[in-house]
Amino acid sequence: MKKNISLIAEICRMHYLDNLSQNEISSNLRISKSAVSRLLKEGRDKGIVTFHIKDYEDRLSSLESKLEQYFKLKEAVVVSDEGMISEESTKKKVSKAAAILLQRRIRENDTIAVSWGTTLAEVAKALNPPSHLNIDIVPLLGGIDITGRDIHSNEIARQTSEAFMGKYYVLNAPVFVSNLQIKETFEKEKSIKAVIDKAKSADIAVVGIGSPKQSSTMIKRGYFSFKEFAKLTDKGVIGDICTNFYDIQGNILNLSLHNKMIGLGLKELKHIPIVIGVACGEAKKEAILGALRGGYVNIIVTNERVAEYLINNIR
Repeated sequence: MKKNISLIAEICRMHYLDNLSQNEISSNLRISKSAVSRLLKEGRDKGIVTFHIKDYEDRLSSLESKLEQYFKLKEAVVVSDEGMISEESTKKKVSKAAAILLQRRIRENDTIAVSWGTTLAEVAKALNPPSHLNIDIVPLLGGIDITGRDIHSNEIARQTSEAFMGKYYVLNAPVFVSNLQIKETFEKEKSIKAVIDKAKSADIAVVGIGSPKQSSTMIKRGYFSFKEFAKLTDKGVIGDICTNFYDIQGNILNLSLHNKMIGLGLKELKHIPIVIGVACGEAKKEAILGALRGGYVNIIVTNERVAEYLINNIR
């Protein structure tokens, strides 16, 4: 048996590496051409010789390189759409890729700031670092409300800190308040100001990218009705990060909502050295494009079809 395996390996080497034809191998080894053909097949069946087609992986790498070049990103991670049967399965795969990226990027004593949403919640669940680090996790926006605790920034900060065995901070404020005066009162409160200031000085931020679509988390969790969100679309809203709304060119829109949100604005977010945007799917492609055009994230993790759309709509 061992002798036969050695013969199969030798024939495979001659054919696939030395580029000898079956006739040439037959002549060199003094065996029939049919025997050469049979042993080559056996080599494939037994896994003695395997084929790795790089074209598909190279295409994803090419998409990543183009995104990095065109949008001046520190890094882009593009996840294959192969085998993705639903929006949820795509989200889980992209979130897993983002978790792996975050684990690779984090350093000892870093401060990590996190936003909110279903995608960020999946990222937190997917974390499985090989070692524990002395890091701080802080929310980027308010995270106390009557519904949706699982997707709020405080809960995501807690889950992330548990994965790394780090320390997490809580922003004891709602996402939205009624008016600017209440917002200013909250943000002057010593304990709240300390958390917001720590978020501003974070080393890495991880953010979801929202879209004013019917599937939006803010609609599902009751912050807005679909009718109210439709009005935002009429005003040019294409996406949001940490409930800061912008248009397709990435311009921050002058909306009264921004005077009611507790947390970091987009201009403040830009001062954080690494901002990882995690988003995918057809419904979010324009929101992701606006975020990249505005320069609000410098690392993007998304899926293949969205990456192709982004590259085809640079301007």
